[in-house]
Amino acid sequence: MSKTCLILDCFSLVYRAFFGLPTSIRRQDGQTINAVLGFYNTVAALMEQFQPDYIFVASDHPAPTFRHLLYSDYKAQRPPMPDELRSQISLIEEVVHSLNVPLIKLEGYEADDVIGTISHSIPRDTHCYIVTTDRDALQLVTEQVSVVAPNSKANKMFTPELVEYEMGVGPERIPDLKALMGDTSDNIPGISLVGPKTAVRWLTEYGSLDKVIENAHLLSGKAGQNLMNNKKEALLYRHLATIARDIPTFCCWKSGRVNLDENQVRQTLDSLGIRASIPQIG
Repeated sequence: MSKTCLILDCFSLVYRAFFGLPTSIRRQDGQTINAVLGFYNTVAALMEQFQPDYIFVASDHPAPTFRHLLYSDYKAQRPPMPDELRSQISLIEEVVHSLNVPLIKLEGYEADDVIGTISHSIPRDTHCYIVTTDRDALQLVTEQVSVVAPNSKANKMFTPELVEYEMGVGPERIPDLKALMGDTSDNIPGISLVGPKTAVRWLTEYGSLDKVIENAHLLSGKAGQNLMNNKKEALLYRHLATIARDIPTFCCWKSGRVNLDENQVRQTLDSLGIRASIPQIG
């Protein structure tokens, strides 16, 4: 494939930067900038490593999503954003805009859905790299789409084979897996007494959640009975865990073409009190 696309999960990288660097990193006026600095350095390093033709940043919209409307407890256990991070969000958006990178967030959807839609629509001659710490994105992995999990030592790149090796099922079955065993990070309870091993075994034997439900009367033990009694819930949990691939993203591929203006980036970094190098592209 001749072209490369980077899709960055904004808040995934922002939280990683915030908790990875001390909040004592401040500019002269006292504003904390640890997340801004860490986010920029990560993006710059990724741009140099992958030399992308296209780059997009996907972010969460502050409004509730369609998942919250379907299930009020969705992500209800998550603590609010720390104030010292919240005060940096507008600065991080300044950094993204200075790089001439589209920052996309849509009311009613999560960043995952933006990522899913963009990666699902890539041209045939382009390989897409999704950079995120969120394992929900593993369901998007194909031969043309890889998930890159950033690490301090080396970025881990998920292929379809690696997803199946680590998760026990292929990328397309990740929502089915989460529907059965649950997902604590999103507050999806799953089916009581169904753990990862049982969920993988059922999906391996029957092929999909629909087939598992169809054959629920054949499943032994309390876990099988729990599925029998909660078929509708299992289907709801799968819907919650499934990343959308067809939302209106309000962007086109041309908008994501890399167009780095070094002077513009330098001016923004200087105004934010950040000393860092400009990524070298091309």
